[in-house]
Amino acid sequence: MGQNQETALRINVKSKELSLVLKSFLRAAFKHNLPITFWCLPHSKFINVMTSMSQAIAIDRLDLEHTKRGFIFSPFDLEKQKALYIQGDLHFTFNRESKDHFITTEVSKDDRINAFLNDVEKFNASTDSKLNYYTTNSPQNAEAQNYQEIVKRGIQAILEGDFQKVVPARTTRVSLKQPFDISEKFLKLTEAYTNAFVSLTSIPQAGTWLGATPELLMEVEQGVFKTVALAGTQQRDALEGINETAWTQKEIEEQAMVSRYIVDCFKKIRLRDFKEKGPRTIVAGDLLHLKTEFEVNMKETNFPELGTVMLELLHPTSAVAGMPKAPALAFLQKNEGFDRSFYSGFLGPIQVEDKSSLFVNLRCMQVLKNEAILYAGAGVTEDSNPEKELEETGLKFNTILNILNSGH
Repeated sequence: MGQNQETALRINVKSKELSLVLKSFLRAAFKHNLPITFWCLPHSKFINVMTSMSQAIAIDRLDLEHTKRGFIFSPFDLEKQKALYIQGDLHFTFNRESKDHFITTEVSKDDRINAFLNDVEKFNASTDSKLNYYTTNSPQNAEAQNYQEIVKRGIQAILEGDFQKVVPARTTRVSLKQPFDISEKFLKLTEAYTNAFVSLTSIPQAGTWLGATPELLMEVEQGVFKTVALAGTQQRDALEGINETAWTQKEIEEQAMVSRYIVDCFKKIRLRDFKEKGPRTIVAGDLLHLKTEFEVNMKETNFPELGTVMLELLHPTSAVAGMPKAPALAFLQKNEGFDRSFYSGFLGPIQVEDKSSLFVNLRCMQVLKNEAILYAGAGVTEDSNPEKELEETGLKFNTILNILNSGH
């Protein structure tokens, strides 16, 4: 149900499928040229819808402590491209397990809000199934990059002492079955990946992105800061218990590097009081990863601005760039052959019910008019095997491909 239920305006969408309700919001946002985002937090049954009555704001630096309720959508390279902030003028939640859905909000004196909600109601009552979302021009991606060759170059650079780890990515393009119902695909992702952060973000300046990421970048709630080190990937065997999972030395070391990177960030700001738990094996759809959790009590450490400070230190993490960061990024810039754009950036709700949750934008795709671009990367160390790293990126593509290939 929505917020502020006293003196509220209720738009009747009872007994409508949630995908149709979400579609109505997408169509209204497109009509008014407004940014919109849907998301579902890990292990949650609630779908969130947020939109602003103005354009997304391009920002250089995110101040977590003083930013109002909203949603942040940040690129991988903040020197090339700015982050986009959607101010949360309207925020609704829907229970995806319920058969009845209502849009409930305060009666507004803002004509723009009333016009938007009237269009949501109008589209919801319409039998027209046309769906609009923002698309950008097709990026100039180097489709023919030889990923195994890039991995070999990465291994050679590591052996020469340039860095300890690098995380090259690659892309693949897929045609979209028409008619393509992106709201339905979003809901299918929330059902298939209940322990992931699932999101659909459509912004005029950035186009439309859909994803289900397993990786928390950071979270701040009630004076507690959390972050995780997530690395190492293997196919899940449904017949085998998680505790029986065996990891190679390469995967254990790769995950340890990400953990050390976080501890190094703490050391830079002379923070010694933190809790560390892990590593342990976790499930992410059909994949398994190694995960270590870190937690800091911001009140006890007298560090209220820790979220903002750590965000600047953490992004991009060694799980998506490499370690040390500067030489790894220089290698990616020279060898990767395409612009990551918002892939491996970060995204998530800010100051929503006094909680900010930012996730690394992995297992995602950029939606164009008739096709989509999928992105995936793999961590390369001196023990890497180029064939296996290529295979790992293919497994990660499947997170989205499995949904795209199911039904319409």
